[in-house]
Order: sequence, then C-alpha cells, then structure tokens
Amino acid sequence: MTQLAVGFDFDHTLGRDNHLERRAFGVLAAQLGTPIDHEAENEKLIIERLLVPFRGAELSMAGMLEKFVTTLPPRAASCGLSGAELEERYRDACFALIDEHVEAFPGARACIDELVSSGIPVGILTNGWSPLQERKIARALGAFPGPVLVSETIGAYKPSANAFAQLERALGCAASDLWYVGDNPVNDIDGAHAYGVRAIWMDAYGGSYPTHLSPPVATITKLSDLPTVIRGS
Repeated sequence: MTQLAVGFDFDHTLGRDNHLERRAFGVLAAQLGTPIDHEAENEKLIIERLLVPFRGAELSMAGMLEKFVTTLPPRAASCGLSGAELEERYRDACFALIDEHVEAFPGARACIDELVSSGIPVGILTNGWSPLQERKIARALGAFPGPVLVSETIGAYKPSANAFAQLERALGCAASDLWYVGDNPVNDIDGAHAYGVRAIWMDAYGGSYPTHLSPPVATITKLSDLPTVIRGS
C-alpha cells in the first residue's frame, strides 16, 4: 500500500509570528540609543532588504546586523559592538518576542491531529534559523508529531531539491507520495514541483498565484480543508 505523507511550511502556513524578526530590529535599534518605527515604510524596506539575503543564506546574521547599524544615526554606527555581539542581542530580542507574537493558524492543530490519526506521517520543512524556528513551532503547535527540518540546521534552503530530498528521507516516503503545503509560490510550490512532490498552495490572504510558475495541484484557504484534499487523492 502506498504510504502518503504530508510536509508543511511553517510561517504563513501553520503559524505566524506577526513580523517578529522585523520587530527585533526595532528592539536592537532602541538598545543602541536610536529608536526606529519598524512599521514605517522606509524602515520596513530597509529591514526587508536585509532579511531577504539573510533568509536565502546569502548573508550571515552578523553581516546583516552590521549593515543594519550603518543605516542608523552615527551614534549607533559607532557603538563599538562586534558582529557577534550584535548577533547575540538580536537573537535574544527575537526569543523574547516569541510568546507575545507567535500563534498557530486557525485549525492547524486539528488538521495535524486528523492526518496523524489517519496514519499519515507529517513533517515540517521551513527556511529560517535555529533555534528560532523550533521555538516558534513549539509555541504555536506544542509537541509536533513528526520531523522538523530547519534550513540552517540541514544546510539546504527551499526551493532547492536538497531541501525536499531531506524531507522525503525524514518522512520515509517516495517523492511521488509526498504532499507539501506552503504559502510561497516560488520556495514552496515551484520548488516542490521541481522535485516531484505534489504541492498545495496555502492562500490564507487571498493572493494571486504567479502565472509564470507551475500551478499547485490544489489551493486551500483554510487548513480544515487539507485532509479532504489528501484523502481525495
């Protein structure tokens, strides 16, 4: 009998952190004596331009934070903190924000419980850094009943084939029997399809799927619909 398995992205699929990493930049700036409004459009743009290459492993955390300090007033730029010291402060700021800002998507726990009770193994493959992602997942979902793969730990980032291959091995199924649920059309859906995994787009925010990418095999707007889609396969 074919053993189906389901892999999930975490952020904006099973849970959300309400811009925790961006908020942590604001905490760091305040510690350096140069408070910023992390919701201001210019600050959001600066921070996102730093987070994107960091999340894609093109920029180290220390390098990201050193660049961030150069965008602040001179008194912060001359703070004398090394990249490692900035990194320690940023990590601590992120961890301190978890309890207040991380939450599960509606129906996430019930969806996971239903799949597991039906004998379908589940796992998480998420881009990000450890242990932030693991702590976010634990806060939102409690004890997750399957493998949790974080890109920094496994040394592979979605949409790479290596990332999905490691999820396949962790769940002990063939790629053709693996479903992957995520919100990012490039990293999650196109990446999964390229590896031969059936991808489901989690469209929780009413988005528009890019027409130049391979389409998902299904689209859901709420997690309670996922078990029905899987069983209908």
